[in-house]
Amino acid sequence: MKNATWRYLLAWAATLFVVIVASTFVHEIGHGIGAKLDGVHVSTGFNKIGMPGKTPADPDFRTGMPDGIWLGLLGPLTTWALAIGFTIALYRLKKPTRFSCVIGALAVANGLVRAVPMTMFLLAALAGNLHMEDEVGWGIWIVTNILSPSLKGVARSEIPAGLLLSYPAVWIPSLLSLAISLCCLIFAFRRIFRLEVGRLAHWGGRALVIVLALIAEFAKLPVINALDRVIRINW
Repeated sequence: MKNATWRYLLAWAATLFVVIVASTFVHEIGHGIGAKLDGVHVSTGFNKIGMPGKTPADPDFRTGMPDGIWLGLLGPLTTWALAIGFTIALYRLKKPTRFSCVIGALAVANGLVRAVPMTMFLLAALAGNLHMEDEVGWGIWIVTNILSPSLKGVARSEIPAGLLLSYPAVWIPSLLSLAISLCCLIFAFRRIFRLEVGRLAHWGGRALVIVLALIAEFAKLPVINALDRVIRINW
């Protein structure tokens, strides 16, 4: 591969990592705004929602966590909107620039912020285990409040995973989220490859663009967990 390709890949990796961390923070801000709409008080950071004035290191960080419709909804809704919006913006660009690299990174980052957790849920669910994510919580709410009200008073941890997974409602929100995220990722990568056809003409460069995106998504974890302990917003 050419030197120009390697320089682009280096810029792509650095930009994407910063953008993924920022996009994860914005996802949590969405939860905080949702909490305000619900009239409940929580704290958000870079990764986890907890009680006001608490940090993830506190043993009672999530003790007495309030329920709220918008608290659970606005995190993913915010990320979907950003993924769709930046993907559309990417298609409006006519030539490759530093700006197009940032827009492409924002489209890919917000796609990954939901695609990776939803994939983890599906892999765990196929093995009969329940991996909790926002969208899974929506499905469980539908089950316990509409489809099987007899489960409403039962603690979520006491309901067998197999029983919950037997309801299609538990799967549908996650599958919808995954479909939206994957569509944005596919269209975003296609547009990036066309814009950067001069530097990404070789298939190896294109493959590295995708691999670096996945690496950045998992490499963010120690960073957002560290930031989560020191940067909290009480809503």
